[in-house]
Amino acid sequence: MNEEYNFTLTVPLADIDEALLLLNEVRYKYPMMRLSRKPDRMEKARFYLCFPFAGTRTDLGFPEWFSARIGNDWELFGPNYGVWGFV
Repeated sequence: MNEEYNFTLTVPLADIDEALLLLNEVRYKYPMMRLSRKPDRMEKARFYLCFPFAGTRTDLGFPEWFSARIGNDWELFGPNYGVWGFV
């Protein structure tokens, strides 16, 4: 099993293009991040961002960096500790 720290990002559907551009920046800055899309709910798009634990936290600095760039109606929850996949 692989340890990880994950975040959930929720954005209004109207901001989806802006969110995708910012998530591409995140992929560039944090290449080990795994991104998946959760089902939309209540006119909001939801994303799941996972940062693997590789002896150290690979997500350090991410919440501050990301929060400085998000829209007012966006919500970032985390980090949450989790385990994903098999060895």
